[in-house]
Amino acid sequence: MKWRPIINGKRVKWTLSDSVAIVPPVDFPRPIPERKKSGSRQRTNGHANGDASPQQRDRMTFEKAGWKFIGANKPLPPLPPGHGGKGKPVRQVFINESGELLIETDIATVQLNAAAMTKRRTAKRVLAEDGLTVVHKLSFASNLYAVRLPKGRSLPETINALQAKPHRYVFAEPSMLQRISGRQDPADPLFGEQWQHNHLKGLHSVAAWEDSKGEGVRIAIIDMGMEITHEDLKDGIKGGGYFEPEEPGGATGTFHRYEVGMPYFPNQPHGTGCMGMAGARQNSKGGCGIAPESELMPIALAEYGIGNQLTLARAIEYALNPQKVDPESEDEPADVISCSLVTANYVERVLELAINSATLKREGLGVPIFWAVKNEVKPVKEDKLCSLENVIAVGRCRRNGNVYECARGPKLEFLAPGLCVSGPTSWNDNKMWSGTSFAAPLAAGVAALVLSLYPDWTAQEVLQRLRDTCDMPTHPASENDRYGHGRLNAERAVQPITL
Repeated sequence: MKWRPIINGKRVKWTLSDSVAIVPPVDFPRPIPERKKSGSRQRTNGHANGDASPQQRDRMTFEKAGWKFIGANKPLPPLPPGHGGKGKPVRQVFINESGELLIETDIATVQLNAAAMTKRRTAKRVLAEDGLTVVHKLSFASNLYAVRLPKGRSLPETINALQAKPHRYVFAEPSMLQRISGRQDPADPLFGEQWQHNHLKGLHSVAAWEDSKGEGVRIAIIDMGMEITHEDLKDGIKGGGYFEPEEPGGATGTFHRYEVGMPYFPNQPHGTGCMGMAGARQNSKGGCGIAPESELMPIALAEYGIGNQLTLARAIEYALNPQKVDPESEDEPADVISCSLVTANYVERVLELAINSATLKREGLGVPIFWAVKNEVKPVKEDKLCSLENVIAVGRCRRNGNVYECARGPKLEFLAPGLCVSGPTSWNDNKMWSGTSFAAPLAAGVAALVLSLYPDWTAQEVLQRLRDTCDMPTHPASENDRYGHGRLNAERAVQPITL
């Protein structure tokens, strides 16, 4: 069966898989980061498992999280009572045009047309006419809701019926479970130290720190998890929290706010490394980040490497307006956002709206959002997420300053160090990281240095300052699509502006 739903204004092609997915049991154990032996060589990859196809890679990720897959026509194995929580224990599986695996949920995101409502026809009543119940009212666009779908119809039938009512809905999109992972490249932990800070082809950090260390600026790092007790990070954490699925296979998440000494917080090496690149402390206990006196806001989701774009949108919503997600939160909103996650290669409208809402935050000045491009020499335009207008796409360079295996094209803004850069990992340890994942938070940290000096600048002014102060490599202009505006230079970015 082929399904052609409308996603973010475009009709896509999804194929119903010949397998169905069985939701993991409620008591499936949480993932625990594997501790590697000291000195061992480790190869990890945030995009793929070896040479597996996208579908095989995604399936392996779900299976590690306790999901099982069986043929759609095969008998269902016995399931314990309550398996799958309140939702369906067996889910339809779809394959998108990029070969990625998507699993249905009973949640969708919809935006109501203002004309569909009157004083008597409230949003709740209009939605109820289609059997929809409100799960979350989302704050980053008008009349925007996460809703629970009615039972008794297939997902394609339900969504098609909603999308056939443009007089009522601006859009209606299913919230699909998908693999969400870090944009991390193979890493060799035995290479080098923190060359990302040097004054040759790195960020010129030491000279930049004479003017700014990011004090007073809050950086939100959105990832799968972080070690909040890491000695290089704990003193910089000011707020944040994590989203936990309400039930196995659920598309909605409960938010748990960060508290000092809290008994649990998702602990993933990738997010720990990203947060350390931005703001690891200068405390003589390891390396440091580019903005070592910035405030850090860890926001975790997709702990098992599985999540949905609705929760990613809500993570951005929390970074921009914490009280809209958690009314009892006392967190201040973020000034800069960094994310190095990759979703299935399509963008739901709810995620784009969340990203677009950043332009109105920080009292109308806007919050810059830095995102890691793919670790592949392909056009950025093929990456639907990094192609969004309000995403600052960051690539990576190597120790000699040259670009290293990342997406290219007009949307690429600039490069930051991203090959064998040193920073924190889980188990209160440090390692060498490689990937655009770690270039993006370095870029966000440079933005924090600038905002610390010029807090009244708009997000666009900060971006333009980073562009204008890049080091351009000595290559012909035809090479610009590989370097964007060049390599970031923190020293030049924070220098006083002469008129």
